[in-house]
Amino acid sequence: MNLDLAPDPLLAVPGPSQIPPRVMRAMMRVVDHRSPHFHRLYRDVVEGLQYVFRTSGDVYPITASGTGAVEAMVLNFVKPGDVVLVPVFGSFSRRLVNHLRRVGAEVVEVDYGWSSAPTYEDLKARVESMGLKRIDVFATVYNETNPGLTFRDLPKVARWIKSYGALVLVDNVSALGGDYFEVDSWGIDVAVSSSQKCLAAPPVMSFIAVATKEAYRKAESVNHPSIYFDIRLMRRFAERFETPFTPAVNYLFAIREALGIIREVGLENWIRWHIERGRAIVNALVKAGLEPFVSNDYHRSNTVLSFKYPTAVNPEEFRKTMYRLGVSISDAMDDIKGKAFRIGNMGYLTRRDVLTLVAAIVTVAAMANRVDEVGIGIFEEVLRYWEPPQFSVDEG
Repeated sequence: MNLDLAPDPLLAVPGPSQIPPRVMRAMMRVVDHRSPHFHRLYRDVVEGLQYVFRTSGDVYPITASGTGAVEAMVLNFVKPGDVVLVPVFGSFSRRLVNHLRRVGAEVVEVDYGWSSAPTYEDLKARVESMGLKRIDVFATVYNETNPGLTFRDLPKVARWIKSYGALVLVDNVSALGGDYFEVDSWGIDVAVSSSQKCLAAPPVMSFIAVATKEAYRKAESVNHPSIYFDIRLMRRFAERFETPFTPAVNYLFAIREALGIIREVGLENWIRWHIERGRAIVNALVKAGLEPFVSNDYHRSNTVLSFKYPTAVNPEEFRKTMYRLGVSISDAMDDIKGKAFRIGNMGYLTRRDVLTLVAAIVTVAAMANRVDEVGIGIFEEVLRYWEPPQFSVDEG
């Protein structure tokens, strides 16, 4: 099937996300990665990343997916035999456990199933009941992309876990820029994220933020076989504003532009846009009769919105029909595959995009006789939510 003339679907998946035209245009450029032009580009990108990570520490761009950044984090900051505590509450925290076991860590899992994230009180009580005398590393996902849960008590947990002398490693691939996250003030040692989600940049780049001397001391004691993901090598090259190996230079131009847009809007407003927009989508679909997969508002992610499929609807047909209407959404994964669909509330989703998304979902649900009445209140939610003035088409 030739799709050359077919319009690209609206990206409402949990990454990659919609990209502003300015960012796409910025990608049409390449320079020598050992040149003064690149040194300036590298500095600009790192400063922008420090701004969104909320850290004065080092941030290294890596030409790899978010999974590559997670692997780099585990390889460089976990030794064989380390006792690593991991709360498990979805697919990517399970994948994190797999990464850790492959480097020989002694992983202690605290399982929260598929519908709730850890809380400080519960996690602390469960860990203390285990009688653990030693925790070398606390490794966690902050925003669990499947099913769409956020570990909102992470700042409290990070402060408590430091009493064990543990390093705090965080995978925040799917929420950096789309929800509140502060590396330095939360006491995080190392955090990773990627370009193609809430930062509204093209896929293929990821980032690792190293915020503390303790993290670097640990890295010096770790022997691992990777050259490409060696943080010590990245640190040496960063001193001259370079990467150890040829990066995706044109993508770094795009990322610089995307980070520049976030600065223009202001990080607080960029995050607020994600929160308000996500709330509007949830409210609109609830009014249309759909049920969120995550019922607890405190645990529900702002950036990955999951909903149960309507009763008696074939999940694959539901998504296929959505695609025919020009909107791409995702099925859930692993144990909840076919039980929920996921919406990526990420990056450059305009009000027009949200209207298209909501209208398409309501249409498909109505076609399946699961929405008895389409009220105007559904679409008022789309009209009313706040957006940054830079993206508004209101007159004046």
